[in-house]
Amino acid sequence: MRELRNKGMYSLPVIILLSIAAFTLTKGAIKILVKEKESRQKVEALRQEISAMTVREELLKKKIERLGTPEGLEEEIKEKFSVVREGEHAAIIVDEKRSATSTDVLKMPWYKKLFIRIIR
Repeated sequence: MRELRNKGMYSLPVIILLSIAAFTLTKGAIKILVKEKESRQKVEALRQEISAMTVREELLKKKIERLGTPEGLEEEIKEKFSVVREGEHAAIIVDEKRSATSTDVLKMPWYKKLFIRIIR
């Protein structure tokens, strides 16, 4: 041990240099761990996306199979373009909506209501 001390192994510059090296290596290791965690999260997200795409692919395959039949093709055309065959009737149901008029007293500001009352 005395020989190492005499050779300068424990000198201040060597300790500082070793501390800097240890800090740099530790910082690099932490960055690697963070990147690895991010990569695992991305892999999991991509696996979920693949799963969702597989389900969608199956649904599209079923829809393509359905469109391959005359009944499925006819149903899709009727749905998309609102058409009917000869002899068929289509019923269009419209929701009843109240249209607001510009003279609706309930929705007017107070000063317009006052003005209308003065004019009458």
